[in-house]
Amino acid sequence: MRRCDSQTTELSAELSRALKAERFDQALDLYELIEKRKPDEPRWAHRRGDLLRRMSRNAEAVAAYERAVHLYSQKGFDARASATARLLVAIDPSKRDVLDWANSEAARRSERQSRNAFHLNY
Repeated sequence: MRRCDSQTTELSAELSRALKAERFDQALDLYELIEKRKPDEPRWAHRRGDLLRRMSRNAEAVAAYERAVHLYSQKGFDARASATARLLVAIDPSKRDVLDWANSEAARRSERQSRNAFHLNY
């Protein structure tokens, strides 16, 4: 196992303990560290958003969810991107553009895949 993966595993275990003990500020710090180590992994931003929402820190939750939507979309997890975008808009309706962004990314990816499949067949 690479050193970074090992450190992330240790941080994840520490995060789990902090959440069980309801040490939410510590858990937020750990989410931030894990996000820095795994910047292309959307679930950490998503989970951080869930915790922030639980703590009634909605503006910060919206920012975390927005990061998660973008990452989910980039990775092709369109259903998750869309669901997270809807959650984000439920908290802050002024962010409706995130729904359009997530859906347009999925549409562009689908268009590229269709175009590539067409060219492969001819």
